Amino acid sequence: MAEQVANAAPGDTAVDLSPPTQPLTRPSESGSGDWSALKGDLNEAPATEDGSADAPKSGSDDSVAVQPEAGVSLRPGVSSDSFETNLAGASARSSDRDAAFRHRRSSLTLKVGMVGDAACGKTSVMVRYCEGQFDEDYIMTLGVNFLERSVSLRRTDIVFSVWDLGGQSEFRAMLPLVTSDAAAMLFIFDLTRKATLMSIRDWYQQVRLLNRTAVPILVGNKYDLFVGLDPERQHQMVKKARKYARAMHAPLVFCSASHSIHVQRIFKLVLVQLFDLRPAFEPQRDPSLGPLCEW
Repeated sequence: MAEQVANAAPGDTAVDLSPPTQPLTRPSESGSGDWSALKGDLNEAPATEDGSADAPKSGSDDSVAVQPEAGVSLRPGVSSDSFETNLAGASARSSDRDAAFRHRRSSLTLKVGMVGDAACGKTSVMVRYCEGQFDEDYIMTLGVNFLERSVSLRRTDIVFSVWDLGGQSEFRAMLPLVTSDAAAMLFIFDLTRKATLMSIRDWYQQVRLLNRTAVPILVGNKYDLFVGLDPERQHQMVKKARKYARAMHAPLVFCSASHSIHVQRIFKLVLVQLFDLRPAFEPQRDPSLGPLCEW
């Protein structure tokens, strides 16, 4: 059955984002969609939006519960056939081993793909998040770019591998490079250009043909320019964006790469969606448009 937005206002056209076959599910090595190994609170400090919040920080220790690696117990056991022989030694070594386990760190790489029409600011979002910089000059992405940024959640080092596809039609053939093995896909549009939002349906359907498990997030960029538009135009864009987000079963984020607004929270939401975390931040609100981040 086609995924449509319920309760559309009279005259509105429901957004049809029908998948080729099955709906999206969370990725899992076992195929069961169980990501319980990383359940917990996302306790990363809320980002300040003062232009420096999205600069990469090293040495942070944001918390999330992490299960030990497969085959490793939290307390070393003793096999039954050598219990008496090893009991004393095991007791003597237990504190040292417990200390070692407390300091054991695991690592995880998450690939995040970015798609959307040309000049929507995909590269700017990627560079702002990964490098804490913004280039005023527009440079067209030729093919595919990627950058990485590491964050720490308790004893887990998470590497975001962010892949950006050029929005021109000639680069569509490279879409599989971006979607392959991606845990999340960011669908980015320009809040000042309605046509870029309308294109999201096509991008979404193409991505789902290639990757049915990636978590989708809808991102409206250039919020700093958007607030200068006519109020009626703003309301129409927000209304349509929310309709698309509901049809995609995706969070919706309004951001500004140039002013460092909500860029970090896009990637926090990736973790929230993938690992069923409880976000420790409240979204900023526009006085007339409501929250700038919905999930």
